[in-house]
Amino acid sequence: MELRHLRYFAAVAEELSFTRAASRLGIAQPPLSQQIARLERELGVRLLERNPRGVRVTPAGAALLTEARVLLARAEETVRIVQRVGHGQSGALRIGSVGSGFSGVLLDLLPAFRTAYPSVLPLVYEMEAVPQLEALIQGTLDIAFLRGTDPRAGVTRWPLVTEPLIAALPVQHRLASAECVPLAELAGERFVVFPRADAPEAFDAITAACRSAGFAPDVVYEAPNDHSLVALVATGLGVSLVPTCTSNLRIPGATFRPIDPPSAAAVMSAALPDARPTEPAVNLLALARSRYATGPG
Repeated sequence: MELRHLRYFAAVAEELSFTRAASRLGIAQPPLSQQIARLERELGVRLLERNPRGVRVTPAGAALLTEARVLLARAEETVRIVQRVGHGQSGALRIGSVGSGFSGVLLDLLPAFRTAYPSVLPLVYEMEAVPQLEALIQGTLDIAFLRGTDPRAGVTRWPLVTEPLIAALPVQHRLASAECVPLAELAGERFVVFPRADAPEAFDAITAACRSAGFAPDVVYEAPNDHSLVALVATGLGVSLVPTCTSNLRIPGATFRPIDPPSAAAVMSAALPDARPTEPAVNLLALARSRYATGPG
């Protein structure tokens, strides 16, 4: 028994006319009659009886009509579910992001994405750049938001936002109330940074900014993410340079100040795997690029 046979039968049973049912289905009447006869032979029961006034549904036909409506509705819903998933309108979306992404682009993008695709469930994981790139290639992440634009085989990046670096200082620091921190004044300070193995471009941006001011940062602590980095600064263990959006992290004991000279070196990018990107990820990337992007990196 095929779905089309049920669809044909339901049309005749509801119209009580082969002529009207054929018109509704967009087929000729003789093939319709043949398909109904085939269905009756397959089931071994009479489903419809012709009479001078049209068609009568038998008790067996009435039972089949009830079940057919359920099956046909379920089949239509199955098609809609598959199409929503295939078009990226349903399912889960695994998103990786550096910590500052939560207080920056994702803070802006996710509400808009949820409005556009309410049936997609975003699952967001905080991790640094290198683990994100590896997860994209391994297929355990669908899209990544990370610092930098350096190429990586198997992954394409799109630069979204370039932010100035700012100083993260303990509130008791001698420069904490300065309107702008001369970067050279941080020479000799203890620095808290991201491990270069996990976030090479963020690490390099910090060291390059310091070197441009005439000194190499004295790195004494490494932090696995933005929250930990700012928390270490808040305890007075050191200072750091961070993207502007990190200042949205409200951690008591830490404050943020612009630096002089300015250093616009923190680039937030979105990245997709080259192999089989998922439709929800493609949709989120399109939303991100419509708001921020300049092109692939």
